[in-house]
Amino acid sequence: MSLFKRNAKLSNSAKAEASIQLEAPRTSTAAAQDSYASFEKLAYGQVASTSLYDRPLNDKSAGISKSYQRLLSLPAYYWVLIAQLFVILPHAAYLPLWLIGFAIITIIAQLPSIKSKFKPTRLKRLYQVMQMLGFLLGLAGLSLTYGTAFGLDMGVGFLVLCLVSKLWELYKRRDAYVVLNLSLFVIAGLFLLDQGLVTTLQAIAATIVVLLAFITLNDDSNTSGDGRMRTLGVLGVSALPLLVVLFLFFPRLPPLWSVQLSSSQATTGVSDSMSPGDFANLSQSTELAFRVDFKQDRPAQSELYWRGLVFSDFDGVTWRPNRRIQQQWQWQPKRQPPKWFEQSLATASDAVKLDPNYYEITLEPTQQPWLFGLDYPFTQNQDINLTSDFTLIKEEPVSEQLRYEVLRYAPMQIAPILDDVSRAANLTLPSAGNLQTQNLAKQLFAQSGSDPERYIQAIQRWINQTEFRYTLSPPPLDENRIDSFLFETKAGFCEHYSSSFTFMMRAAGIPARVVAGYQGGEMGRGGNVWEVRQMDAHAWSEVWLEGQGWVRVDPTAFVAPERVEQGMDALTQSRGASLFGEGATAQVSYQQYQMLQALRRLSDQASYYWQKDVVGYDQDKQAGSLLKWFNIRSISEQIAWLAASAITVISLLVFMIWYRRRKQWHPADRPLIKLSNKVAKNDKALARHDNEGALAWLERLQNSQMSHNKLSKQQIADIKKYYRQLRYGRLSVAETHSQEYQQVLKALKRGISQL
Repeated sequence: MSLFKRNAKLSNSAKAEASIQLEAPRTSTAAAQDSYASFEKLAYGQVASTSLYDRPLNDKSAGISKSYQRLLSLPAYYWVLIAQLFVILPHAAYLPLWLIGFAIITIIAQLPSIKSKFKPTRLKRLYQVMQMLGFLLGLAGLSLTYGTAFGLDMGVGFLVLCLVSKLWELYKRRDAYVVLNLSLFVIAGLFLLDQGLVTTLQAIAATIVVLLAFITLNDDSNTSGDGRMRTLGVLGVSALPLLVVLFLFFPRLPPLWSVQLSSSQATTGVSDSMSPGDFANLSQSTELAFRVDFKQDRPAQSELYWRGLVFSDFDGVTWRPNRRIQQQWQWQPKRQPPKWFEQSLATASDAVKLDPNYYEITLEPTQQPWLFGLDYPFTQNQDINLTSDFTLIKEEPVSEQLRYEVLRYAPMQIAPILDDVSRAANLTLPSAGNLQTQNLAKQLFAQSGSDPERYIQAIQRWINQTEFRYTLSPPPLDENRIDSFLFETKAGFCEHYSSSFTFMMRAAGIPARVVAGYQGGEMGRGGNVWEVRQMDAHAWSEVWLEGQGWVRVDPTAFVAPERVEQGMDALTQSRGASLFGEGATAQVSYQQYQMLQALRRLSDQASYYWQKDVVGYDQDKQAGSLLKWFNIRSISEQIAWLAASAITVISLLVFMIWYRRRKQWHPADRPLIKLSNKVAKNDKALARHDNEGALAWLERLQNSQMSHNKLSKQQIADIKKYYRQLRYGRLSVAETHSQEYQQVLKALKRGISQL
């Protein structure tokens, strides 16, 4: 009798548990309805019923920072707004600041504390007006900013404007889904403007927050926020293998079309004019200009003159190129080169012609068309022109990282025969001013016996004897810049010396011009790529000599020979703070320079490998790597590998998800499942119901027609006894692999098999 009562109690307990399980879905549904109501209340500004600080925190998270847990437990509405900040702010470097400001104001306007100041009906009317007005004014602003209806930056700006406009009608969860999906497209738009490592990290951070907002939308009833980061981690880890497969095997197809970025973005580096102070400002920057991969021996440091622009026009203050005398030529197979190129190439030796120095340059975006190459460059790239000054000009401005191959022919004379137009252009001086310099030039030229080479040496001796100083912080100059520098301040940077030297050569009747570019560089941290930075910006002179053509003369080497022989970095290290001026300000500037230089080099090295191995993983590299690793020789094999790898990865992910979510039975329950399936074949009514406890079901079997004889009843009673011992008795807390537990479990299985 007591055994029956105990069975009855256990049966009632099982029924109670089952009833709780039945109630769970109703509770979950009610919670979901509350979450919908909570989202809409926040969207309409009804914050009194959903206070952030009234949301309960999980006691199990006592070790976690309360602020971190409270952040995770924020309602979905707030996470949608937070996600918009992460999506919009990375575009501040590329889009107009007024558009970013409008977006931030829009996000702030969606806060419930601001919406609560208006009644719901008035709120919707007011925000609808703001939506239409903001969208129309935004379109007008984009049109005025870019001056066109097409272009990548215009398109990305329009996409951001659409996202911002949609925020003004954020009232329901459906609106939130639209906003978050549109946010993913806006994040992808970042890569149309830049594919650098920093941009990629920003896009990853924004994507993570958007995914977290998606998770909270589907889990808004979870007031403690538990499990949200775990769900995010599962999504991220599951996507990584598929990401690797697509990166390795997805065919790299050439672009079907190209769209040029507008030139309104900020430019860095050497500009198309030169005034005193321009290069001094650049030389305090450690920003990367370009990288060089030498395929042969690298020339000596003193020979690394990276020419970019040639300045022939001078107005007394600024040097500029003379486009009237400059000719351009683009190499094409079987096309006759121009006469000026043939004349210069004829002066090179046969060894130089047959084996020129070959190297590859990776130029950072400059938003300018001119490129850089060692004296004297030549390229076979179809979209790059070679000028008669032996400088490289691209047909379009460099708006993204550019890689191009260059050949160096040296030694070689350029313009061995100077035409009258070029001679006149490179002898022209301003009509007035700088009389002291002109008189000094005539005096030294006469003392040199009107010999140009001896005259150059005379200028060098005069500069050395006059105690000129090389500095990054030159004092200001008056109206007659050349006179002021040579006879008063006597302190300057490379543009001061090259400008003054070229002026003195012209004053003596010798054709001369200024060349702007970079000098030197240093080996990268990886030890295999040469790096040239803005700090290496340099200007030097070229003098035309009879029988020699244009000859490079670097007057900066008269004052600071270590600048040319060792590089700008070595010069800065050796001279220290004195190069930045005098006093405590110079010391602070030098310390800042050192710190920023170290950080810049680390970031540039990471960016280099990112551009080289990830962004630069083009058709050629993909074909080479797939052939090397997988012996893939055709596009059909590549697609087959892609499909097989993707199916394998997806199958593994599905299996892992199924394995983690599969229902795990207690060892004592598995035999009962088999018994239920067994009796169901004869009579489905005898099978165990989903909401029926195990002991209650066994009792029903014992009272059914199945156990019409005493033997069956006794067998079922034994099964109940063994099951009760394993699940509720002393063995329920024992190790499942213990000997006693296994003996009782075997007896349970044996009893079921014999029933």
